[in-house]
Amino acid sequence: MNSNRHHHHHHHRHRRAFAVSSLLIAVLIVCCLVVLGVGFYLSARHEQQRAAEIDTAQQALITQRQQEAAALDEKEQSDSFYQKLADGFDVNILVVGDSIGEGTGSQTKEKRWFVQLENDLQSTYGVDVTLTNVSMGGNTSYAGYVRTMQLDDGISYDLAILCYGQNDPFEGLSTYYEAMIRAVRAKYPDASILSILESSQREYTQNITTIQALCEHYGIPTADTIAPFQADYDSLTDDGIHPNDAGQDIYFQTVREIIDQNVSAGTGKMGDVAAVNSNVNQFDQFVWYGVDNDTTSGTGFERVDDLTYVLSNVSGSGILGIDYTYKSGENKADIYLDDQLFESPTITFDYDFSQRHILVVGTDCTVNQQIRVVFSSSEQADGFHGMCFSHS
Repeated sequence: MNSNRHHHHHHHRHRRAFAVSSLLIAVLIVCCLVVLGVGFYLSARHEQQRAAEIDTAQQALITQRQQEAAALDEKEQSDSFYQKLADGFDVNILVVGDSIGEGTGSQTKEKRWFVQLENDLQSTYGVDVTLTNVSMGGNTSYAGYVRTMQLDDGISYDLAILCYGQNDPFEGLSTYYEAMIRAVRAKYPDASILSILESSQREYTQNITTIQALCEHYGIPTADTIAPFQADYDSLTDDGIHPNDAGQDIYFQTVREIIDQNVSAGTGKMGDVAAVNSNVNQFDQFVWYGVDNDTTSGTGFERVDDLTYVLSNVSGSGILGIDYTYKSGENKADIYLDDQLFESPTITFDYDFSQRHILVVGTDCTVNQQIRVVFSSSEQADGFHGMCFSHS
Protein backbone atom coordinates (compact mmCIF):
# COMPACT_ATOMS: atom_id res chain seq x y z
CA MET A 1 0.00 0.00 0.00
CA ASN A 2 2.75 2.34 0.97
CA SER A 3 4.86 1.56 -2.00
CA ASN A 4 1.92 2.05 -4.25
CA ARG A 5 1.29 5.54 -2.97
CA HIS A 6 4.93 6.30 -3.20
CA HIS A 7 4.93 5.10 -6.79
CA HIS A 8 1.91 7.24 -7.62
CA HIS A 9 3.58 10.29 -6.11
CA HIS A 10 6.72 9.66 -8.12
CA HIS A 11 4.67 9.41 -11.30
CA HIS A 12 3.03 12.77 -10.64
CA ARG A 13 6.37 14.53 -10.17
CA HIS A 14 7.65 13.03 -13.40
CA ARG A 15 4.70 14.44 -15.33
CA ARG A 16 5.31 17.93 -13.91
CA ALA A 17 8.99 17.82 -14.95
CA PHE A 18 7.90 16.84 -18.45
CA ALA A 19 5.59 19.86 -18.64
CA VAL A 20 8.40 22.20 -17.50
CA SER A 21 10.84 20.81 -20.05
CA SER A 22 8.21 21.08 -22.81
CA LEU A 23 7.69 24.69 -21.87
CA LEU A 24 11.44 25.24 -21.87
CA ILE A 25 11.76 23.68 -25.31
CA ALA A 26 8.88 25.79 -26.56
CA VAL A 27 10.47 28.93 -25.11
CA LEU A 28 13.81 27.92 -26.61
CA ILE A 29 12.21 27.30 -29.99
CA VAL A 30 10.49 30.67 -29.81
CA CYS A 31 13.78 32.27 -28.78
CA CYS A 32 15.59 30.57 -31.63
CA LEU A 33 12.93 31.69 -34.04
CA VAL A 34 13.12 35.23 -32.69
CA VAL A 35 16.89 35.20 -32.94
CA LEU A 36 16.68 33.70 -36.42
CA GLY A 37 14.05 36.23 -37.37
CA VAL A 38 16.10 39.09 -36.03
CA GLY A 39 19.11 37.60 -37.81
CA PHE A 40 17.20 37.28 -41.06
CA TYR A 41 15.84 40.76 -40.61
CA LEU A 42 19.28 42.19 -39.89
CA SER A 43 20.89 40.35 -42.76
CA ALA A 44 18.09 41.47 -45.08
CA ARG A 45 18.61 45.03 -43.83
CA HIS A 46 22.33 44.61 -44.44
CA GLU A 47 21.70 43.27 -47.94
CA GLN A 48 19.46 46.22 -48.66
CA GLN A 49 22.09 48.61 -47.40
CA ARG A 50 24.75 46.86 -49.43
CA ALA A 51 22.57 46.93 -52.52
CA ALA A 52 21.98 50.62 -51.95
CA GLU A 53 25.72 51.16 -51.47
CA ILE A 54 26.50 49.23 -54.65
CA ASP A 55 23.78 51.20 -56.39
CA THR A 56 25.26 54.47 -55.18
CA ALA A 57 28.75 53.32 -56.15
CA GLN A 58 27.51 52.27 -59.58
CA GLN A 59 25.68 55.57 -59.97
CA ALA A 60 28.84 57.39 -58.92
CA LEU A 61 30.85 55.36 -61.43
CA ILE A 62 28.31 56.04 -64.17
CA THR A 63 28.26 59.75 -63.27
CA GLN A 64 32.05 59.80 -63.21
CA ARG A 65 32.20 58.13 -66.63
CA GLN A 66 29.62 60.55 -68.00
CA GLN A 67 31.61 63.47 -66.60
CA GLU A 68 34.82 62.06 -68.07
CA ALA A 69 33.12 61.58 -71.45
CA ALA A 70 31.73 65.11 -71.31
CA ALA A 71 35.14 66.49 -70.34
CA LEU A 72 36.67 64.53 -73.21
CA ASP A 73 34.05 65.90 -75.62
CA GLU A 74 34.71 69.39 -74.37
CA LYS A 75 38.46 68.85 -74.77
CA GLU A 76 37.92 67.59 -78.30
CA GLN A 77 35.80 70.68 -79.00
CA SER A 78 38.33 73.12 -77.55
CA ASP A 79 41.53 71.43 -78.77
CA SER A 80 43.40 72.93 -81.69
CA PHE A 81 44.49 70.65 -84.55
CA TYR A 82 47.88 70.17 -82.90
CA GLN A 83 46.40 69.44 -79.46
CA LYS A 84 44.01 66.92 -81.01
CA LEU A 85 46.97 64.97 -82.35
CA ALA A 86 48.62 65.03 -78.92
CA ASP A 87 45.37 63.92 -77.22
CA GLY A 88 44.61 61.21 -79.77
CA PHE A 89 41.49 62.72 -81.35
CA ASP A 90 40.65 62.19 -85.04
CA VAL A 91 41.38 65.16 -87.32
CA ASN A 92 40.12 66.61 -90.61
CA ILE A 93 42.55 68.27 -93.01
CA LEU A 94 41.78 70.47 -96.00
CA VAL A 95 44.35 71.08 -98.76
CA VAL A 96 43.69 74.13 -100.97
CA GLY A 97 46.23 74.72 -103.72
CA ASP A 98 47.45 74.55 -107.29
CA SER A 99 49.11 71.65 -109.14
CA ILE A 100 51.79 71.35 -106.45
CA GLY A 101 48.96 71.14 -103.92
CA GLU A 102 47.51 68.31 -106.05
CA GLY A 103 50.79 66.41 -105.91
CA THR A 104 51.49 66.76 -109.65
CA GLY A 105 54.97 65.52 -110.55
CA SER A 106 54.96 62.44 -108.31
CA GLN A 107 55.60 59.22 -110.20
CA THR A 108 53.33 57.23 -107.88
CA LYS A 109 50.08 58.23 -106.18
CA GLU A 110 51.32 56.96 -102.80
CA LYS A 111 54.30 59.35 -103.00
CA ARG A 112 52.17 62.52 -103.26
CA TRP A 113 53.20 64.67 -100.29
CA PHE A 114 49.71 64.92 -98.77
CA VAL A 115 49.11 61.15 -99.03
CA GLN A 116 52.41 60.58 -97.20
CA LEU A 117 51.30 63.14 -94.61
CA GLU A 118 47.90 61.49 -94.08
CA ASN A 119 49.44 58.01 -93.65
CA ASP A 120 52.21 59.28 -91.41
CA LEU A 121 49.94 61.20 -89.03
CA GLN A 122 47.67 58.17 -88.74
CA SER A 123 50.49 55.84 -87.81
CA THR A 124 52.41 58.30 -85.60
CA TYR A 125 49.49 59.60 -83.56
CA GLY A 126 47.12 56.65 -83.86
CA VAL A 127 44.23 58.82 -85.07
CA ASP A 128 41.97 58.74 -88.11
CA VAL A 129 42.79 61.46 -90.61
CA THR A 130 40.16 62.64 -93.09
CA LEU A 131 41.88 64.61 -95.83
CA THR A 132 40.05 66.59 -98.52
CA ASN A 133 42.05 68.08 -101.37
CA VAL A 134 40.30 70.76 -103.46
CA SER A 135 43.49 71.91 -105.26
CA MET A 136 43.25 72.83 -108.93
CA GLY A 137 46.34 72.87 -111.14
CA GLY A 138 47.23 76.16 -112.81
CA ASN A 139 45.07 78.23 -110.48
CA THR A 140 45.66 81.31 -108.33
CA SER A 141 44.76 82.08 -104.73
CA TYR A 142 41.48 83.62 -105.88
CA ALA A 143 40.48 80.07 -106.84
CA GLY A 144 41.53 78.95 -103.36
CA TYR A 145 39.17 81.51 -101.87
CA VAL A 146 36.31 80.35 -104.12
CA ARG A 147 36.96 76.63 -103.52
CA THR A 148 36.90 77.23 -99.75
CA MET A 149 33.68 79.25 -99.89
CA GLN A 150 32.06 76.67 -102.22
CA LEU A 151 32.78 73.77 -99.87
CA ASP A 152 29.64 72.24 -98.46
CA ASP A 153 30.59 68.75 -97.28
CA GLY A 154 29.49 68.93 -93.65
CA ILE A 155 33.05 68.41 -92.42
CA SER A 156 34.54 70.71 -89.81
CA TYR A 157 38.22 71.08 -90.72
CA ASP A 158 40.92 71.25 -88.04
CA LEU A 159 43.78 72.19 -90.37
CA ALA A 160 43.87 73.94 -93.75
CA ILE A 161 47.08 73.71 -95.79
CA LEU A 162 47.40 76.51 -98.37
CA CYS A 163 49.65 75.97 -101.37
CA TYR A 164 49.72 78.92 -103.79
CA GLY A 165 51.98 81.57 -105.24
CA GLN A 166 53.32 80.02 -108.43
CA ASN A 167 50.45 81.08 -110.72
CA ASP A 168 49.45 84.36 -109.08
CA PRO A 169 50.26 87.61 -110.84
CA PHE A 170 51.85 89.83 -108.18
CA GLU A 171 49.09 92.39 -108.56
CA GLY A 172 46.13 91.25 -106.47
CA LEU A 173 48.01 88.37 -104.81
CA SER A 174 48.01 89.95 -101.35
CA THR A 175 44.26 90.63 -101.41
CA TYR A 176 43.28 87.23 -102.84
CA TYR A 177 45.60 85.29 -100.55
CA GLU A 178 44.25 87.19 -97.56
CA ALA A 179 40.67 86.59 -98.76
CA MET A 180 41.48 82.86 -98.77
CA ILE A 181 42.92 82.98 -95.23
CA ARG A 182 39.83 84.82 -94.01
CA ALA A 183 37.50 82.43 -95.86
CA VAL A 184 39.04 79.50 -93.99
CA ARG A 185 38.74 81.38 -90.71
CA ALA A 186 35.13 82.40 -91.31
CA LYS A 187 34.00 78.91 -92.31
CA TYR A 188 36.14 76.95 -89.85
CA PRO A 189 36.75 79.26 -86.86
CA ASP A 190 38.59 76.51 -84.94
CA ALA A 191 40.91 75.54 -87.76
CA SER A 192 44.67 75.99 -87.77
CA ILE A 193 46.27 77.13 -91.04
CA LEU A 194 49.63 76.17 -92.50
CA SER A 195 51.06 77.77 -95.62
CA ILE A 196 53.50 76.17 -98.08
CA LEU A 197 56.12 78.39 -99.74
CA GLU A 198 56.46 76.75 -103.14
CA SER A 199 59.85 75.46 -104.29
CA SER A 200 59.00 76.28 -107.91
CA GLN A 201 59.57 79.98 -107.19
CA ARG A 202 63.24 78.98 -106.68
CA GLU A 203 63.97 82.04 -104.58
CA TYR A 204 62.21 84.47 -102.26
CA THR A 205 60.29 86.34 -104.96
CA GLN A 206 57.86 89.21 -104.37
CA ASN A 207 55.07 86.64 -104.37
CA ILE A 208 56.79 84.63 -101.63
CA THR A 209 57.67 87.62 -99.44
CA THR A 210 54.05 88.82 -99.75
CA ILE A 211 52.78 85.44 -98.56
CA GLN A 212 55.35 85.41 -95.75
CA ALA A 213 54.25 88.87 -94.55
CA LEU A 214 50.57 87.85 -94.53
CA CYS A 215 51.35 84.64 -92.67
CA GLU A 216 53.38 86.50 -90.10
CA HIS A 217 50.52 88.94 -89.61
CA TYR A 218 48.03 86.11 -89.08
CA GLY A 219 50.38 83.92 -87.04
CA ILE A 220 50.38 81.19 -89.69
CA PRO A 221 53.43 78.89 -89.77
CA THR A 222 55.07 78.54 -93.20
CA ALA A 223 56.55 75.35 -94.62
CA ASP A 224 59.49 76.63 -96.68
CA THR A 225 60.32 74.21 -99.51
CA ILE A 226 62.42 76.81 -101.38
CA ALA A 227 65.53 76.49 -99.19
CA PRO A 228 65.79 72.66 -99.26
CA PHE A 229 65.31 72.65 -103.07
CA GLN A 230 68.01 75.26 -103.72
CA ALA A 231 70.89 72.86 -102.98
CA ASP A 232 70.05 70.56 -105.89
CA TYR A 233 66.94 71.87 -107.63
CA ASP A 234 67.21 69.83 -110.82
CA SER A 235 67.32 66.46 -109.11
CA LEU A 236 64.08 67.19 -107.24
CA THR A 237 61.92 68.03 -110.25
CA ASP A 238 61.63 66.39 -113.67
CA ASP A 239 59.94 69.29 -115.51
CA GLY A 240 61.55 72.25 -113.75
CA ILE A 241 58.41 73.07 -111.74
CA HIS A 242 56.67 70.11 -110.13
CA PRO A 243 58.43 68.06 -107.41
CA ASN A 244 59.21 64.47 -108.44
CA ASP A 245 59.10 61.61 -105.90
CA ALA A 246 62.26 62.86 -104.16
CA GLY A 247 60.79 66.38 -104.18
CA GLN A 248 57.45 65.13 -102.80
CA ASP A 249 59.39 63.62 -99.87
CA ILE A 250 60.82 67.07 -99.08
CA TYR A 251 57.35 68.66 -99.19
CA PHE A 252 56.03 65.97 -96.85
CA GLN A 253 58.96 66.26 -94.43
CA THR A 254 58.82 70.07 -94.37
CA VAL A 255 55.09 70.14 -93.57
CA ARG A 256 55.57 67.29 -91.10
CA GLU A 257 58.29 69.18 -89.17
CA ILE A 258 56.03 72.23 -88.76
CA ILE A 259 53.24 70.01 -87.44
CA ASP A 260 55.60 68.29 -84.97
CA GLN A 261 56.92 71.61 -83.65
CA ASN A 262 53.38 72.83 -83.10
CA VAL A 263 52.19 69.61 -81.46
CA SER A 264 54.81 70.10 -78.77
CA ALA A 265 53.84 73.77 -78.45
CA GLY A 266 50.13 72.87 -78.35
CA THR A 267 48.93 76.04 -80.06
CA GLY A 268 47.24 76.61 -83.36
CA LYS A 269 43.85 78.26 -83.42
CA MET A 270 43.50 81.48 -85.35
CA GLY A 271 42.91 84.60 -83.32
CA ASP A 272 40.95 87.61 -84.45
CA VAL A 273 43.28 89.65 -86.61
CA ALA A 274 42.74 92.98 -88.34
CA ALA A 275 42.83 92.94 -92.13
CA VAL A 276 45.99 93.93 -94.00
CA ASN A 277 44.22 94.88 -97.25
CA SER A 278 41.44 97.37 -96.66
CA ASN A 279 39.36 95.94 -99.52
CA VAL A 280 39.45 92.34 -98.29
CA ASN A 281 36.08 92.61 -96.54
CA GLN A 282 34.51 92.66 -100.02
CA PHE A 283 35.06 88.91 -99.94
CA ASP A 284 33.10 88.24 -96.73
CA GLN A 285 29.78 87.62 -98.48
CA PHE A 286 29.83 84.90 -101.11
CA VAL A 287 27.13 83.58 -103.41
CA TRP A 288 27.71 80.66 -105.73
CA TYR A 289 25.56 80.08 -108.82
CA GLY A 290 26.12 76.63 -110.22
CA VAL A 291 24.71 74.99 -113.30
CA ASP A 292 21.04 74.05 -112.84
CA ASN A 293 20.59 73.31 -109.17
CA ASP A 294 24.17 72.91 -108.04
CA THR A 295 24.03 76.13 -106.10
CA THR A 296 23.92 77.72 -102.64
CA SER A 297 21.30 80.29 -103.60
CA GLY A 298 18.57 77.98 -104.88
CA THR A 299 18.75 79.24 -108.46
CA GLY A 300 21.26 78.13 -111.02
CA PHE A 301 22.34 78.66 -114.62
CA GLU A 302 20.14 77.05 -117.22
CA ARG A 303 21.69 75.93 -120.49
CA VAL A 304 19.40 77.38 -123.12
CA ASP A 305 21.32 76.17 -126.19
CA ASP A 306 24.64 74.61 -127.20
CA LEU A 307 26.66 77.72 -126.37
CA THR A 308 24.55 79.67 -123.89
CA TYR A 309 23.79 79.63 -120.16
CA VAL A 310 21.32 82.01 -118.50
CA LEU A 311 20.93 82.90 -114.82
CA SER A 312 17.66 84.73 -114.12
CA ASN A 313 16.42 86.75 -111.15
CA VAL A 314 19.88 87.61 -109.97
CA SER A 315 20.96 90.87 -108.43
CA GLY A 316 24.22 91.79 -106.82
CA SER A 317 27.29 93.90 -107.07
CA GLY A 318 30.93 93.26 -106.27
CA ILE A 319 33.57 90.87 -107.53
CA LEU A 320 32.33 88.43 -110.16
CA GLY A 321 34.13 85.15 -110.78
CA ILE A 322 33.73 82.36 -113.31
CA ASP A 323 34.52 78.65 -112.95
CA TYR A 324 35.10 76.82 -116.25
CA THR A 325 37.42 74.45 -118.05
CA TYR A 326 40.13 75.59 -120.44
CA LYS A 327 40.44 73.44 -123.52
CA SER A 328 43.51 73.41 -125.77
CA GLY A 329 43.73 76.55 -127.87
CA GLU A 330 41.67 79.68 -127.56
CA ASN A 331 38.97 79.89 -124.86
CA LYS A 332 36.46 82.69 -125.08
CA ALA A 333 33.39 83.45 -123.01
CA ASP A 334 31.16 86.46 -123.56
CA ILE A 335 29.58 87.58 -120.30
CA TYR A 336 26.45 89.72 -120.48
CA LEU A 337 25.07 91.52 -117.44
CA ASP A 338 21.45 92.63 -118.03
CA ASP A 339 22.00 92.21 -121.79
CA GLN A 340 25.09 94.45 -121.81
CA LEU A 341 28.33 92.76 -122.86
CA PHE A 342 30.48 93.17 -119.76
CA GLU A 343 33.61 91.16 -120.44
CA SER A 344 34.95 88.58 -122.86
CA PRO A 345 37.73 86.73 -121.08
CA THR A 346 39.83 85.07 -123.76
CA ILE A 347 42.55 82.66 -122.74
CA THR A 348 44.91 80.83 -125.04
CA PHE A 349 45.73 77.54 -123.37
CA ASP A 350 48.91 76.06 -124.87
CA TYR A 351 48.62 72.53 -123.47
CA ASP A 352 47.28 69.30 -124.91
CA PHE A 353 44.99 68.74 -121.91
CA SER A 354 41.99 70.50 -120.34
CA GLN A 355 42.18 72.28 -116.99
CA ARG A 356 39.50 73.74 -114.78
CA HIS A 357 40.08 77.37 -113.78
CA ILE A 358 38.39 79.86 -111.50
CA LEU A 359 39.11 83.48 -112.34
CA VAL A 360 37.91 87.00 -111.66
CA VAL A 361 35.79 88.43 -114.45
CA GLY A 362 35.53 91.89 -112.92
CA THR A 363 36.06 93.55 -109.56
CA ASP A 364 33.20 96.01 -109.88
CA CYS A 365 30.16 94.33 -111.40
CA THR A 366 26.54 95.21 -110.88
CA VAL A 367 23.66 93.09 -112.13
CA ASN A 368 19.95 93.60 -111.47
CA GLN A 369 18.25 90.88 -113.46
CA GLN A 370 20.21 88.42 -115.53
CA ILE A 371 23.65 87.01 -116.34
CA ARG A 372 24.19 85.35 -119.71
CA VAL A 373 27.35 83.45 -120.65
CA VAL A 374 28.00 82.60 -124.30
CA PHE A 375 30.86 80.25 -125.24
CA SER A 376 32.49 79.97 -128.66
CA SER A 377 31.99 76.20 -128.92
CA SER A 378 29.66 73.58 -127.55
CA GLU A 379 32.67 71.68 -126.18
CA GLN A 380 33.76 74.75 -124.21
CA ALA A 381 30.22 75.26 -122.95
CA ASP A 382 30.30 71.67 -121.62
CA GLY A 383 33.08 72.72 -119.25
CA PHE A 384 31.13 75.52 -117.53
CA HIS A 385 30.75 75.07 -113.74
CA GLY A 386 29.17 78.34 -112.66
CA MET A 387 29.83 81.85 -111.42
CA CYS A 388 30.11 83.58 -108.05
CA PHE A 389 29.65 86.98 -106.48
CA SER A 390 31.65 88.38 -103.57
CA HIS A 391 30.41 91.55 -101.94
CA SER A 392 30.77 93.34 -98.62
